[in-house]
Amino acid sequence: MIIVGAGPAGSALACRLRPRYRVLLLDRPLAGAGAASRIGESLPGAARVLLQRLGVYDHFLAQGHAERGASVSHWDSDTPTWFDPVRDPHGAGWHLDRVRFDAGLREAALAAGAALVDNGRHLRVSHYGGRWCVDLEYLGQGCAAPFLRTHHATVLVDASGRSMVAAKQLGMARRMEDNLICLYAHLPVDARDEDQATRICADTNGWWYSVRVPSGQRVLAFHLDRDDLELKVLRDPARLLAKSRRHTLFAEVKPATVGVQVHARPAGGAGLDLDALAALPEGFFAIGDAMLAFDPIASQGLFNALATAEGVAHAVERYADGFKDARDRYLDEMRTVHTRYRQRLGETYAAVTRYAHEQFWLRRNSGALRE
Repeated sequence: MIIVGAGPAGSALACRLRPRYRVLLLDRPLAGAGAASRIGESLPGAARVLLQRLGVYDHFLAQGHAERGASVSHWDSDTPTWFDPVRDPHGAGWHLDRVRFDAGLREAALAAGAALVDNGRHLRVSHYGGRWCVDLEYLGQGCAAPFLRTHHATVLVDASGRSMVAAKQLGMARRMEDNLICLYAHLPVDARDEDQATRICADTNGWWYSVRVPSGQRVLAFHLDRDDLELKVLRDPARLLAKSRRHTLFAEVKPATVGVQVHARPAGGAGLDLDALAALPEGFFAIGDAMLAFDPIASQGLFNALATAEGVAHAVERYADGFKDARDRYLDEMRTVHTRYRQRLGETYAAVTRYAHEQFWLRRNSGALRE
């Protein structure tokens, strides 16, 4: 089988299936310094079972991820609402060192015997004679010219994230559910900052998130609409920090902004058209953000990557055993997940009434972003 993308979803699937199948991972090289600038992510305690099934749980614990502390939010008022993860029956969960987490899953996939190609570009996908064909241009070493190679497999999985590289090659469009953008910065380590709580706060034109990550840095993120006129202004780290400190929840965040970069990434919910996917030739699957990307307020992105990898692993096993409904059953599961996610997302945004007249919140509560 061929997996396009060796991030958490693709690597997890390779770990899960490698004992039974030959697996080829197609990806770009890990971006050392660039990867370090990724926004902090978390995993809920429920991910423990998935990590154990992958056989990576002990190694995961040894990587130094931080246990999630309490969360405090100013959502519909400036009165703080606290949640202690001790109340979660699955356990507290973790704030991740994303560089270590991603690299650890990839290393586990390779240790299990998956093959990795990370020097390719210009991928092209087709289906012929009951098999998937992936044409890939390889970068030559030194002065060697690039060359083309074709890989064949009965199963092809798109694990390339929001870019959905393989799905786009097959003519599939991404269904965007809103135009949310996340502006975020990794603030320098402050020895005085010992707060381990996750902080979330609603604002007139978006919402804030901040937490210390295992590196000691503090992630500060603001989520707003792509067409918001303030978007360009807030790319200035001093202005982003100043805006956050208008809220009492962030008033104590006082690092220097020299050398700090503000990054931007799409953050709105999105997904593939499941009916269109079901019409593709058999043996094509999608997982992680390539299948269904969540609004960050759901805090489910990485868990979804691991969960969909597990779901497709079951589907691939059924498909290999001759069950023709394998993909349909997986897609039915994704429809259920999506329905529950949209319901809870609507409830979360509707809970903010103090800014109900502002455009950001009107869009989310008027049905304008809903299917």
